[in-house]
Amino acid sequence: MEKRKWKNIFPRRKTDRLAVLFVMTELFVEVYFELFIILPQVYPTPSLAMYLHVCFGFYLLFNTLGNMILAIIVDSSTGAEILPAVLQPEWRYCPTCMQNSPPRAVHCFMCEKCVLKREHHCIFIGKCVGIRNHRYYMMTVFYLAVGSLYANFMNIDYALNLLGGFSLKTGLAMIAPILGWIFGVTESMSFFISFQCGTCILSCLMFFTLLVFHTWLIYRGQVTYEWRHGIKDYDVGWKQNFIQVFGKRWYLVWLFPTISSPLPCNGIKYMKKNDKIENVKDM
Repeated sequence: MEKRKWKNIFPRRKTDRLAVLFVMTELFVEVYFELFIILPQVYPTPSLAMYLHVCFGFYLLFNTLGNMILAIIVDSSTGAEILPAVLQPEWRYCPTCMQNSPPRAVHCFMCEKCVLKREHHCIFIGKCVGIRNHRYYMMTVFYLAVGSLYANFMNIDYALNLLGGFSLKTGLAMIAPILGWIFGVTESMSFFISFQCGTCILSCLMFFTLLVFHTWLIYRGQVTYEWRHGIKDYDVGWKQNFIQVFGKRWYLVWLFPTISSPLPCNGIKYMKKNDKIENVKDM
């Protein structure tokens, strides 16, 4: 069962707070940019296509913010579980938390706690990605990637026309808008548009890279630490690997962040590759 803690919505570290604030602010600025600057240029008069774009844009915004907030407030720390006082096989004692930690749990010195099945510490949500919020992190990355790609599709023609067509200067202005503004390529309004387009381009590249990398890790039944150290003990087949992250209704979680999809594991015991082999032999 998910443990949600709204008091943890504000990250502990200042750098994490700034990163989360930037992402949240940029999301709403981008929605304003697309609705009130781009769409009126593409559709001067109201039409069905314009309303469909508006609905799809808000759908992307809802899913991005919903999954991001749940990734922040859902607790994946060992504090949410009652752990045994006696050290179990393959368990480790954490001297900082002063408790026994199960396999795949790692202490995060930024969160100041042990995290069950720790993937990594993400500055964009201000906390660690672990067993219970891994799904929401992946869906946040997915919708940020799709949203930035969609925004690029919507605004690229308008931005190029405003900046005078495609050239080395306009490419510089869109990828590095501050440099474009310093060297006089863009004015105030075109600088804002160039900044938004550049942010969308870089976000698209970054989040698609993250999406592909972490999907590949899930397919292999690994987290980043296990991939770096060549640990493949928890690969139980691609479908079960995805269920371990996205839950039993893994094929529906991309629709809305509020869809219930219980995980088959509580973060204490995990099915291993050898266990699956033994089960097949017993049949």
